[in-house]
Amino acid sequence: MFDYVKKIKVTFCVQGVISPLLANLYLHPLDRLMREKGYHMIRYADDFVVMCANETAAQSALAEVHAWVKRNGLSLHPDKTHVGDCSVAGQGFEFLGYRFEAGKRWVRKKSLKALRARIRAKTKRTRGDSIQHIIESVNPMLRGWYGYFKHANPYEFKTVDGFVRRRLRAILRKQQKRPGMGHYHADHKRWPNVYFAKLGLFTMAEAHAQACRSRC
Repeated sequence: MFDYVKKIKVTFCVQGVISPLLANLYLHPLDRLMREKGYHMIRYADDFVVMCANETAAQSALAEVHAWVKRNGLSLHPDKTHVGDCSVAGQGFEFLGYRFEAGKRWVRKKSLKALRARIRAKTKRTRGDSIQHIIESVNPMLRGWYGYFKHANPYEFKTVDGFVRRRLRAILRKQQKRPGMGHYHADHKRWPNVYFAKLGLFTMAEAHAQACRSRC
């Protein structure tokens, strides 16, 4: 892993689902240019990072890209273009939903916020379904999200698992006509983690632990 990384976002006026395709076609010459110059660039549509050995090389790469986009009538995103040492806290970057910071991979805050919103939509306290049916409706979403972010820091999975169980406990309290939102210690004793495990709730922390054991 190189020390310095430059994240560049090229902005387009094109809108709609065709934009990524046009970005791939339009930026292919830039891919060739950076490869010929000896830079290691990773790109997805119009979002890309350039890995460099040091800050001097990163600044040179930035100059190369800046000159190319100017010649081709494009512009660099002012907020998402920067040079930084991704092994240092505060100098990381976001790419494809991940946050690379201080030598670790996290889920970016926007992606976590979006997941929590989707979980809330499926676990409303007024939902009249059985807890078993609710778990069955939530599991595919949790599995899909974990499948993409499984390389993130394991701490992320524990926080999501805890959030899901709190939402489910709130539903159970509502169904039993108990006040509150399922945050009480008594609720953890009444409906412990093993209770939801027996009902088949997918937990990311357990999935990650199993994956680690299988690699050993």
